[in-house]
Amino acid sequence: MKQFNRVVVSVFSKPEENAEALKQGLLKLIPFDMEQEKLQVHDKKATGFNNRTIHIYSIELTKERHIKAFMESFLGKLNQQQKIQLANESESRLDNENIFFIRIEKDLWVNDGVVQLTEAGNCYHLKLHIAAFPARKEIALGIATKVFKPS
Repeated sequence: MKQFNRVVVSVFSKPEENAEALKQGLLKLIPFDMEQEKLQVHDKKATGFNNRTIHIYSIELTKERHIKAFMESFLGKLNQQQKIQLANESESRLDNENIFFIRIEKDLWVNDGVVQLTEAGNCYHLKLHIAAFPARKEIALGIATKVFKPS
């Protein structure tokens, strides 16, 4: 059964940060060869405070096999406590469009390869578009809780 329609992983890069390291961290979250799969990192520019240019790097997964591989890999990076936390917080992490939001701490991931859930803004953003049919929040909530329920 299809659980997600789309997954978007992104990170913001401020001028003082190492953009290449952040892009590599983004790629490290993807468990397959992006070039071979004909996927790319998108680079969108935005203007931040004091007219500073911020790069928003993102990868969008829409094919079911890409999403499945990503989710299996990502779930494997989470410990039991993190899975419990995500399952328990499902309602607050799910918006009205059935998008489930996760943030992982940027520096810990880039420097140490450790996934640490965070609520802070210095993070990698994961947007998981839940495939609920009919597209009701209760159904999406059930899917999210089931996905993150510890095994």
